[in-house]
Amino acid sequence: MMTKAWFLLVSLSLMLIYLGLVCRNSSLLALAFPYLLFSLGPFWRKMLRPNLKVQREFENVFLPDGQTCRIKISLTNGGEALDEIKVVDLVPRRAQLEGICEYFGPLRPGQTISLDYTIHGLRGKYEFSGLFVSVGDLWGLRRREDFYPAPGTLTFFPQTENLQKIMISPRRTRIFTGLIKSRESGTGVEFWGTRAYVPGDSLRHLNWKAVGRWDFLITNLFEQERIADVGIILDARRIGEVRRGKESLFEHAVRAAASLAKYFLEEGNRVGLLVYGNYIAWTYPAVGKQHYARIMAALAEAELGDHAVFKEFQNIPTRLFPPGSPLVIISPLHYKDIFPLRYLRALDYQILIISPNPVAFEESLLPHDQFRHTAARIANGERNMIISRLRRSGLKVVDWNVQQPLRLALRTLGEKGRCLSG
Repeated sequence: MMTKAWFLLVSLSLMLIYLGLVCRNSSLLALAFPYLLFSLGPFWRKMLRPNLKVQREFENVFLPDGQTCRIKISLTNGGEALDEIKVVDLVPRRAQLEGICEYFGPLRPGQTISLDYTIHGLRGKYEFSGLFVSVGDLWGLRRREDFYPAPGTLTFFPQTENLQKIMISPRRTRIFTGLIKSRESGTGVEFWGTRAYVPGDSLRHLNWKAVGRWDFLITNLFEQERIADVGIILDARRIGEVRRGKESLFEHAVRAAASLAKYFLEEGNRVGLLVYGNYIAWTYPAVGKQHYARIMAALAEAELGDHAVFKEFQNIPTRLFPPGSPLVIISPLHYKDIFPLRYLRALDYQILIISPNPVAFEESLLPHDQFRHTAARIANGERNMIISRLRRSGLKVVDWNVQQPLRLALRTLGEKGRCLSG
């Protein structure tokens, strides 16, 4: 590719030739010859693709948002000397950089240059494709542009907070041992009942007081503890979003979903995540640290959507959740959500709604004036009506002011309220 300097040089030589012919001036023709000869210089030698080796290194590829990640790129010249080279790392647009991500200058054979910079990450998944390399000749008349792949993925997952005890007692549990009371007798520590002794029962479980009263052997029964399937539904519909500057209500909802997923996984339960908005992003229920990483990665990619199919909660795919299992829904709530949520409760799901308060959030961002308090009272009246109707239908609702930690909002449930039971 020819540069602007080459076009300027050719234009100057052609102009001198034209003036020399028109004016019949041999001096102008002689003056144009060196410029014309110089402009033909780039064609004497073919410009080949440079032999460059690129390596990208991340300090960490999976870290919480708000943290920083150091990235180092090494570029080695495995070919001939390059008089002028420009290297630019194609960084994702949302990334906030500190440091140098480009280089301009010569590159000798075997020489290695490094690009070292730091990214301040907001929640999300950052895809790095490679480097843009532009090589020019010594006179700046010709350039060659190439792309050198150096792929990499950097994920900033939402931050979490430690939550207090949230007791769940679903009608159905899994067969694996856990911490959830299964309402069945078996291996456990909580007393369940008694029955007559049968051969094979452990002698440690004999109820000696009952034996002395009834004059035959009686065995203590204990409530079996198992794991349960917990479904977390994150409302990613744009209709409930409140944003002003860098402050976003949806970001608080994402952090709440991450905190709840972390808590239920630490309790040994199987946790599934459904991001409901632009499309159905479903993370199948599982346990363990690897599944925790999968959920955090899904929440890192969660985005708001306004798809017509998912405009209301009535299209939630209930087939993804076992009947009678606990569902935790994080949503700012809309008046059209009352009937679909009532329908979910009628299907015997145990529902806990964590509702980030959009009225309090937006009110805190608005300037103080005479209309702010009146508008907030009207909006709060509608919101209280929605919450009241849901509670009367048997749904547990937490009205969460995002200016305070989620664990404090969960205290409003009380000991009985924090127990999700069928």
